[in-house]
Amino acid sequence: MSFNRIMANMMAGSNAKIISGEIIRDVDPYIEWIKWLSYVLEFQKARIQELNSKTVAELTLDELDEIRAYKRQIRMLSLFKIYGTSEISKKEYMEVYDFMVNQSIDELMLSKLSSGELRYAKGQIQYFSQIPSEKLRKKVNEEQKADSYEKLSMVDSYVLHIVSRIDFARKMARLNSEIEAQLRENDAMRQRSLYFAANLYIKR
Repeated sequence: MSFNRIMANMMAGSNAKIISGEIIRDVDPYIEWIKWLSYVLEFQKARIQELNSKTVAELTLDELDEIRAYKRQIRMLSLFKIYGTSEISKKEYMEVYDFMVNQSIDELMLSKLSSGELRYAKGQIQYFSQIPSEKLRKKVNEEQKADSYEKLSMVDSYVLHIVSRIDFARKMARLNSEIEAQLRENDAMRQRSLYFAANLYIKR
């Protein structure tokens, strides 16, 4: 059992949330899970209604899997909404935590976007991956605010999800570069200090 799961198990039953996933901006994975689990495509609703009109004997194994997957998302949404409150049981709390650990929110997002939306997202991601860091950071900072994020369309929420990683990767690359430069400067300073100390000793 991982340390994070042990911590989650200890916190289950409390009013605290243990979040699993990337937290590289103000919009955390918990908010994203709520938004994307809440979003049901119209054709998916129609499809589930069609399948529910059939008897169990009429359903194929693939159709049963479709129904199960849909019902699981509905169940997880209801549990996410009470996650970290006194309303959720310890078992349900761990069910939410394990869901975040074992399921890919990226795959959930992709499954809920149309082909047209995916093409649009690809173009936007390519554009934002090429703009200057300052301009990209401004976009991310503006859209990651909770009130702004709630107003974003699903496809723009997905674009933000991806470009935030790009912004984060750039920040980390810049930070690593600055750290390496400082380490080199520190090493050079240490070498100079040793040189001066040695010369001073020799002169004595």
